[in-house]
Amino acid sequence: MKNNMMKKSVLGAMVLGMTVTGAAGVYAGTNMQKITAYLNGDIGIKVNGSAYVPTDASGGKLTPITYHDTTYLPVRALAGALDVQLTFDPKTNQVVITTKAPQAADLASIGYTSAQIKEIQAAFAAFDGFTTPYMPTLMASNDTYKQASATGDGVNFVFSHMIVNVSPRDYSFDYEGTNVTLSNGVQAKWYKPSDTDMLTFKLDDRFVTISSMDGALSKAQLEKIAVGVAKQSDSTAGLAIVSYSDSQFKAIKDAFAGFDGFTTPYAPTLMAGNDTFKQAAATGDGVNFLFSHMTVGVSPRDYSDGYDSTKVTLSNGVQAKWYKPASTAMLGFKLDDRFVTISSADGALTNAQIEKIAVGVAKLNK
Repeated sequence: MKNNMMKKSVLGAMVLGMTVTGAAGVYAGTNMQKITAYLNGDIGIKVNGSAYVPTDASGGKLTPITYHDTTYLPVRALAGALDVQLTFDPKTNQVVITTKAPQAADLASIGYTSAQIKEIQAAFAAFDGFTTPYMPTLMASNDTYKQASATGDGVNFVFSHMIVNVSPRDYSFDYEGTNVTLSNGVQAKWYKPSDTDMLTFKLDDRFVTISSMDGALSKAQLEKIAVGVAKQSDSTAGLAIVSYSDSQFKAIKDAFAGFDGFTTPYAPTLMAGNDTFKQAAATGDGVNFLFSHMTVGVSPRDYSDGYDSTKVTLSNGVQAKWYKPASTAMLGFKLDDRFVTISSADGALTNAQIEKIAVGVAKLNK
């Protein structure tokens, strides 16, 4: 064995890394057997491709155990990382591991009213050099947005089941945690300063921290919500956030579900302030979002291919191009594994407005 592996006598129950009610009685059981094993600090753990350091309830690092060429991992800590439930049944003397039931409803777009947008802008305006509003655009579909308020060094978005904090301060800095990669490639960190898991990530010149104080939202949901936090810069003046009702959100998911291998919903989150969302409908090879003054198409096909075009760079760095197959100018760009095309058939929207709206097209589900 290597020198940095410490030989210890341990009890088999310690492998669980959990506190069991009535533990004294359990340890006195006739089936308990003392063994000699090794704390193996050389073994690293990855969860879904990201490095993971298991910790106990107090934040102390837990080390894998090697016994007779078999490695044992702390199941209590891993249960949290894998988002499964772990309990101990003292009546049957069994550790019970169950997969958490999926949420009946997942995510929905947040529809901020004009008054709420003004409240958010006022909260950020209270901080010199930090005035540009950043806000979540997604929430659990069973959640409700309540208010935005300035704190000592940031802004809190308060929901019924979560809090989203935007601050110049990295609250996770002094804590050990688990690094994860969000679906948009951003590096984030899970940590637990007290009883609540927190997710923190850097977004431009600030840090965003998301948590669900009542535990109603899973880590998977919070990671999806994190991807939807976005800047509402001065360039979005004249635009509004699209508010999808529960039935509309379901219709969007159903429209994408009609395409094998193309089921993940993508949708516009911004529209012109005087526009109205009507419906989402499946087409021959994609999904169209129909508004009063624009159409947003999401398809595996690049409709701009073969047309003369003018290339532009959107404010988020994405390359797009304007082309005109008939009398209406179209903006097309690639977004992950699909192509988005935006147009205003009645000419009510300018090219500049459409380019701003393009930045707000986002994945609504992982």
